[in-house]
Amino acid sequence: MKIKAFKLLSAVLALIIMAVSLSSCSIKDVLNKDKDVPESVSVKTDLKDAVFSYTYGELKQIIPADKLAEIFSEFDELNDEVTVELSYNDITTNFAEDTDEYKNMIALLTDEEKAQLTDNADEVLAYFVEKINSVKTEKPIVKYSEGFWTDKDKIEFTQNGEESDSKIDKAARYFEYFVTNGVGSYLNDEKNGKKGETKQGDDLTDIIYLYGEDKACLLSPENVESVISSVLYDKQKVGDETVITGATRIIKITLKNDEDSIKKAFSLRGKDKVLDEMKKASDYFTVEDYSVEYNGCVITATFNAVTDNILSATYDKNMIINTDVTGVGSLEHIGVQHLKFNCTDRVYYQFGWAQEAE
Repeated sequence: MKIKAFKLLSAVLALIIMAVSLSSCSIKDVLNKDKDVPESVSVKTDLKDAVFSYTYGELKQIIPADKLAEIFSEFDELNDEVTVELSYNDITTNFAEDTDEYKNMIALLTDEEKAQLTDNADEVLAYFVEKINSVKTEKPIVKYSEGFWTDKDKIEFTQNGEESDSKIDKAARYFEYFVTNGVGSYLNDEKNGKKGETKQGDDLTDIIYLYGEDKACLLSPENVESVISSVLYDKQKVGDETVITGATRIIKITLKNDEDSIKKAFSLRGKDKVLDEMKKASDYFTVEDYSVEYNGCVITATFNAVTDNILSATYDKNMIINTDVTGVGSLEHIGVQHLKFNCTDRVYYQFGWAQEAE
């Protein structure tokens, strides 16, 4: 019986080999013909996105074990020589830029590798400007919202150049509550047009920065501090092979802090509207005027790197506000205080392209 079974198996294999020899497919193709093999895709536009190589031996010295296991999860066996490729976004997804882990990973890079983060800046910026401007002309579906918040740890009251005493902490709490729930509620109020969704083909002139303009962005290299692009790949294991099934490009643009640069990408709000909102706190203090310093305004955009369609854009207008406030009513005792605080005005857009849904 065993001899007959062996002869039968040999005959089956012979038939498979014969079938393969008469076709263009491989034995692996024949054996896997009933499996769903995903189509491999590639990036449409090569922006020379930075990719860095790290060994297991290097990273096990500087990052936690759980993150190490996650980064090397696709390897069945590990030793100090096993190498993984990580994009800049892979690194920042795992570790915030102010952490020791992030700093240590960047420190491992050679000067040549670090240059990958900046050498393509002009090309990447031009790519972003072209794609975000195309939104206003091609008019996809757009979901949009605006939010506002203060940095609770950066609210400072001073009087006559000296830090105010602890009694002013109460005023700080009132102020933070007002700014977040007063101005913040105003910016998030759907009635004020700060949140909504358009239809395909709707006019986006007043929905997307730059408001009232036919262009969304006028940035050029002299307006930016840095432009960093990286790609995240969607991968699927098929047998011993890894197939790339998708790719997302992430671009982070940090602008210079001068108003002329900010105005090339952000629509700036008139002081009168903000001051009108501040008057709602008149039971506690009065505000006559304020000044704004821009503090690292950032645009973060994502793209389907296979089609080049822009998927989302987040605009973070980071500001330092300086003003004088006069206490009234229950806070009259604080007198005139100089107030300084950090805040962020965030506008978020999500784009829906017809061809993405096909």
